[in-house]
Amino acid sequence: MRAIHTLGLLVCLTLCGCLELEQKITLKPDGSGTQEISMAMQESLLQELKLQQAAVSLGTPGDPTAVFSEDKVRAELEAAGLELTAHEVERVQTRRSVALTASFGDFEGLRRSPLCGSAAEWELAPGPRPGLAKLTFYLQGKAAWQQARQKAAQMKGELDPVLASYFQKSVAKLRGLDVAFRFALPGDVQLWTRNMEKVSDREVVARVTSAQIKTPQDLVRRLAPRYVVVFDASGTTLLAPAATPAGDQPTPVR
Repeated sequence: MRAIHTLGLLVCLTLCGCLELEQKITLKPDGSGTQEISMAMQESLLQELKLQQAAVSLGTPGDPTAVFSEDKVRAELEAAGLELTAHEVERVQTRRSVALTASFGDFEGLRRSPLCGSAAEWELAPGPRPGLAKLTFYLQGKAAWQQARQKAAQMKGELDPVLASYFQKSVAKLRGLDVAFRFALPGDVQLWTRNMEKVSDREVVARVTSAQIKTPQDLVRRLAPRYVVVFDASGTTLLAPAATPAGDQPTPVR
């Protein structure tokens, strides 16, 4: 799967800035739903992406421009069990943009989706009270989130000069970065983690911008975040045995 694996690199925040990316995940009462992506970038970012792709692909790099190909994106989504329902591209001078929508038939389909990158992990579990459900999203996987927390804790105090220099260079590259994940739930939102904002009764948004990254700890945490939202799942079939993965016991998130 090489066509939209590229998106995983984009949302990792390891590239230069001048990237605008928003993804909206809509979850329906039966576990089906949609993923909508809107992305715009400068052509120069694609060149940087090629270098990143080659570095992580062990000699078998994909095509960073493939996300702009409807046929390639459709084939990759279908291989994962999803359906591409919309795909539009636009190119104006040195700026490229793409908007696409994919649908999944159940929560397992969302977990298989490549649209957040190959390392992403989704969990759905009972919430802290009967009738509530807890949705957890690890952009780079649970292990990476745990490691990032530990590393950020170790970085407190006086900053090593080498690390300080690296941080300043990274921040400079991230100017103009604007990445957002929106979660539209089938019930009213009750709790959410501090790295998210409730924007309506049933929707929360997690946004990362270059302005938010003020310390090395901020950078580390945003490279491998965890987003958690607890919502009213009464009247849904989301917590049926087949849809509830094994994992940690639910705890309040705020």
